Amino acid sequence: MYELLSRIHSPADLKHLTRDELKQVAVELREAIIDNLSKTGGHFASDLGAVDMILALHTVYSVPTDKIIWDTGHQCYAHKMLTGRLNRFNTLRQYGGLSGFLRREESDCDLFGAGHAGTSISAAYGFAVARDMMGHSNDESVLAVIGDASMTAGLALEGLHNAGHSGRNFTVVLNDNDMSIAESVGGLATYLAKLRVSPFYQNVEAQAKNVLKMVPGTPGRVVNKAASSVLKHSLTHMVSSDHSGILFEELGYQYIGPIDGHDLDVLIDVFTSVRKMTGPVFVHLRTVKGKGYDPAEENARKWHAVTPPMFADTASGTASGSKSSGQTWTSVFSKAIIELANDDPKIAAITAAMPDGTGLNKFKEVHPNRYFDTAIAEQHAVCFAAGLAAEGMKPITAIYSTFLQRAYDIILHDVALQNLPVMFCLDRAGLVGDDGPTHHGVFDIAYLRHIPNVTMIAPKDGQEFDAMLRYMVNEHVVGSHSGPIAIRYPRGNAPSIDWNSPYQPIAYGKAEVLMRGSDVTMLAYGNMVAPAFEAAKILDSEGVSVEFINLRWAKPLDKEVILDAARRTGKLIVMEEGVINGGVGSGILELLAANGMSDVEVKLFGVPDKFIEHGAIPILHRLCMLTTPDFAAAGRDMLGRAQPEPERLGEVAHEPMTA
Repeated sequence: MYELLSRIHSPADLKHLTRDELKQVAVELREAIIDNLSKTGGHFASDLGAVDMILALHTVYSVPTDKIIWDTGHQCYAHKMLTGRLNRFNTLRQYGGLSGFLRREESDCDLFGAGHAGTSISAAYGFAVARDMMGHSNDESVLAVIGDASMTAGLALEGLHNAGHSGRNFTVVLNDNDMSIAESVGGLATYLAKLRVSPFYQNVEAQAKNVLKMVPGTPGRVVNKAASSVLKHSLTHMVSSDHSGILFEELGYQYIGPIDGHDLDVLIDVFTSVRKMTGPVFVHLRTVKGKGYDPAEENARKWHAVTPPMFADTASGTASGSKSSGQTWTSVFSKAIIELANDDPKIAAITAAMPDGTGLNKFKEVHPNRYFDTAIAEQHAVCFAAGLAAEGMKPITAIYSTFLQRAYDIILHDVALQNLPVMFCLDRAGLVGDDGPTHHGVFDIAYLRHIPNVTMIAPKDGQEFDAMLRYMVNEHVVGSHSGPIAIRYPRGNAPSIDWNSPYQPIAYGKAEVLMRGSDVTMLAYGNMVAPAFEAAKILDSEGVSVEFINLRWAKPLDKEVILDAARRTGKLIVMEEGVINGGVGSGILELLAANGMSDVEVKLFGVPDKFIEHGAIPILHRLCMLTTPDFAAAGRDMLGRAQPEPERLGEVAHEPMTA
């Protein structure tokens, strides 16, 4: 199917191809991305846009001897195929298959794992320093490849500053496809960029600086500094009329660009020259997201990540994309906060570069002046929210659970320590499926529960989620318990279940008892309530008297309800979709210990002390024993009852991933 690409088993194979053959490889790489993602789904527009850049880099540099460190990693599908993984590319993001991101254990060409944005420059600088300390300065090139969105991350700017003034041989490649740092690339800009990396220009600049250094005394130092600045920036002024490169040159880099990131001939020529340059170099490429696939070029935001139905709909002419079969948690959130903001002018909504994923894009349409996207800057987002709260506003900060980790110190020091009523809405809490360990939101309960003043809640269904959001805004942040509060909820559809119990209003620190019993107590938190409730009904049908508690609150726990159930049944089963260590179950054990109830038998269900691989959520739930059969089996074990024949995981799982 892919005549040339199928012959590429490592980057070394690219070096024997002609330019025309390399251009055909680029075509086939895009075909492979489209063909495979139409079946598996995955990140799409950014990968199509990065093909030519990745192909040029692997043609010029020799990975893994040369070190190319990629930022985030979701744009590296071409890199995976060029480094010997084409024959497994159809397993992308499937359980037991290739990761959608970079994994050191997957290939020796994945030199540094990536999943969160902004890490490449700092990590690559570490590789460069290690190279120099080991005396390999003349043998290895080190590059960081980063997208324009990731450049908004504070970590990226910190790394850029530290590395730029080091004087070390180190290259940063900016894949600029959205932020429009510079004007559109033209022929003159490309020509002058190539001139800047030419040996003639480099030699002239070096000789001029050497002459200036010979001027004696203080006047010489002043002249040298001023003239060096002129030499450094003069060509940049010609290349880009808006002076886009001056910032990087002030940080210590030789700036090259902007360059057409889809002109393979120019890219190979420029990188060949850059490879010979000394000192920090900044190469600025302009690319187009979705390059080579018209619908993605026209709407890169929609085609950022894809599912197979999107291709089917496009082929049939509907282009409707993937549809949900029910009400999603995110849609409940979006609808509720818009309605709340309609009645409360103090509400402000904040996201960190995830307006679509969090549902705040709809809020923006209705309340544009109260919507704030901080870009990939979670620390800033949280501290900004703290400032709003300190002035009496009601900030709703919607950030994925896995990304809120990046703001931990701000939560503790700037929000909790001052007891500011910031509302954290943690989307994608729990196991997220195909994106894998870099994106599973399983640590938030543990990393928030031990912080003083922070309270935590989680809903069992859409109705309760709506009620909790309204409680947060209208009661919690303005009442006697005012302070930071976090609500967590997963991706996907909210369950629709008959709980056989009248709805109980949300009250501070109060759980909801859904079943009364005397044999065993089941306590579930958030999205684990639904499968646990099904397990309770199974046990009830087998004659087991089950006390079933929807915890609602992870902090504070409902001490009265939990201790009463523990005394009456003596057996507790706790279920949460977060890490067991430090989670809700740990809090219940602490509560029992504090009340001298060490004789209560307790079984904890949650995510074990390991990083969970990528794969479909039902498979991951089975791996972590977070299913209805697992919960029912625990109840039988506690009561000494026989178990039915277990299902085998192998019926749905694949072979383990190998490098």
